Amino acid sequence: MQSARSIAFSLFLISLSLVSGAQGTKNFDIFSYTAPKNFLLKETQGKLLYTQSAGKQYCQLYLYPAVTGQSDVEKDFAANWDFFARNPSQGVAEPESKEKQTQDGWDMIMGSARGSYSKKPFVISVTTVTRGALTYYIAAVFTSEKYIPVIQEFMAGITPDTNRFVQGPVITPVPQPSTVITPANNTARMSKPRTQFDDGWLGTAMDNYVQLVRNGTEIRLHYIDAALDDARPQTIDAPEYYWSKYVTPYFNVASPQKWAGVQYPVIYFMEGNAVNKQTGRSCYVAIKIVYSGGARPIVVIAPDQQSYQQQFPHPNDLDAKLNANRFAVTAADLVGKWSGSGGGGVEYYNAYSGTYAGMSAVSSTDEFVFNNNGTYSSSYRGASMNNGGTQFSGQDFKGNFSVTDWNVTATNRLGGKTTIYNAQLIAVKNGYLLYLSDQDNPSMHYTLYRVK
Repeated sequence: MQSARSIAFSLFLISLSLVSGAQGTKNFDIFSYTAPKNFLLKETQGKLLYTQSAGKQYCQLYLYPAVTGQSDVEKDFAANWDFFARNPSQGVAEPESKEKQTQDGWDMIMGSARGSYSKKPFVISVTTVTRGALTYYIAAVFTSEKYIPVIQEFMAGITPDTNRFVQGPVITPVPQPSTVITPANNTARMSKPRTQFDDGWLGTAMDNYVQLVRNGTEIRLHYIDAALDDARPQTIDAPEYYWSKYVTPYFNVASPQKWAGVQYPVIYFMEGNAVNKQTGRSCYVAIKIVYSGGARPIVVIAPDQQSYQQQFPHPNDLDAKLNANRFAVTAADLVGKWSGSGGGGVEYYNAYSGTYAGMSAVSSTDEFVFNNNGTYSSSYRGASMNNGGTQFSGQDFKGNFSVTDWNVTATNRLGGKTTIYNAQLIAVKNGYLLYLSDQDNPSMHYTLYRVK
C-alpha cells in the first residue's frame, strides 16, 4: 500500500469541494448524501456508518453529526483525531500527513495515518470541516487502495444544510482509550457546484477551474484568465507558456513532448510522464489549450500513459470536456440583476471598383431582474444601423418565474405566453454566468452576467 500522505492527497482532491453543495439522495443530521454502492448501512444513531468487506479487505465510512466546535479548524481537527483515530496499540498516534484548505468560508483539514490490527495493516483518515462555530467530520478506515474512488465519491456527495444547524454549547469529543477499529462483519458561489454526469465523471466548480474526477483520473478545466493571456510573451508558444503556469508548479516532468502533428486549427498540446511534487506519486500529465473567447487550458492527470490514451486517443478528444462546465440552477442563484449584450457589423465594398459602399451593424442588450418573491422583469433594447441611418427597438416583460435544476419557467413572455428555458450555470473566475435557451426557439438564448 502507498504512503498515508499519498493516499490522503488522493482523497483530498475531492474533499476540497465537499462542502459546496452536492445534491444527495439520503439524509442524516443536517446532511444530504449519496449512499455508497454495495455498502451495508450499519449505524444511524450518533453517527452514520457504512461498511463493506471482501475476504481480508474492508472499508468503513463514517459521518458524524454537526456540532458547535471551537471556531478553529485546527482545534476541531485535533479533538476529532484524538477521539476517532489515536490508538497507540494499533500504531496510530499523530497523523502521518495533514492537508489544509480554505474554500468558500469553510476551513478543512484532512489527516491520515497507517495502523495495524491483528497484524493486518489499514489506513485511517479524518477530515474536519469547520465554518464559524459549525463543525463536523468524516472518517474512513480501509485496507486497500481500491476503495479510494468509493471514499472520494462518498465525501463528494455530502452536503450540509446550514439552515438546519442549531448552535449549542461547545462540544469537544472525548477520546475513548480502549477504542479498537475492527473490520466490518460483512468547493459569490452557486448553490449546487457539483454535477454527476451519466458517463461517470463528477464535476465540481473550484476557485480556479472545474474539476472532473473519474476512476483515478482528474481533469482541470481552467477558467479564462485575460491577465495571464495578455502576459504571454510572443516568443513563447502557447503550450510551453500554459504548461509553465498550470503543470510545472505541481509536477516534475523530465521530457514533456509537444504535439508535432500538422493540422488546422493548430493543436496546442503537451504531455509526459510525471511525478506529483506533493505526493511523490507517478502519473501522466497532458495539457490542451483551446481558444474560444480566450485561452481555455485543459489539464489531465491520469494514473499512467496507457490509461490516459485509452480515454483520449487524440488531443482533440479533450475539447468535448469543456461542455462539462455546467451546473444546476436554484432560485437563490437567480435572485438579482443580470445583463448580456451582443452585436456585429459588416462593411461593404464595390466588387468592381473596390470603393467603400457603407456598412450595417446591429447591437442589443438584454436585462433580467429576478426577485425574492418569485417575480421577474426583463427588457430588450436593440439598435440597427444601415448606411448612416439608425433604428431602435425594445420590449419589456413582467411576470412570475419558477426554477428546477435545469429549467427556468417564466410567465407572460411574448404574446403573454409562458416560456420554458433550458438553464445552467457556467463557472468562471470569481463567480458564474447564467445561460438560458428557449426550449421552443433555441435561436433565442442568453448568456448573462450578474450586475448586482
